[in-house]
Amino acid sequence: MTKEIDLEDISTYVKALHCQIRWVIIDILGDGPMSSDDLFNHLKDASETMDDKNQCHGMCGKGDFKNLKKANLYYHLRELENVGIIKSDYKPSESKRAPEKVWKLNMEKLTINLK
Repeated sequence: MTKEIDLEDISTYVKALHCQIRWVIIDILGDGPMSSDDLFNHLKDASETMDDKNQCHGMCGKGDFKNLKKANLYYHLRELENVGIIKSDYKPSESKRAPEKVWKLNMEKLTINLK
C-alpha cells in the first residue's frame, strides 16, 4: 500500500519517525510479520551493534536499545501503529492459551506531496 500525505500532515509522521529505534523496527518488519517477543529479541540483538549516536535522545526518551524494556517497545509500536505505518494482528499460539500479537508493515511507501 502506498500512502500519500500533504505538508499539513507531515508533522504527524515526523513525530512517529523521529526515533532511530522505530526505523529499525520498520526495517525488521520489512522482512515479514513478527511477534512482539521476536521483535524484542531482534532489537536487543541489534543493540550490540549500535553505538550511542544511534540512540534516541529526543522527546520520547525511550529509544535506548541497550536498556530496552518491553513496555518501551510497545510505546514505539503504538506510535507507529497510530499513524498507520504498522498494524497488529493476532495469531493462535501453540504454546500459550492466548493468541499471540503479530506486527507487520501496513504500507510499503509513504509519499509527501510538496505542492
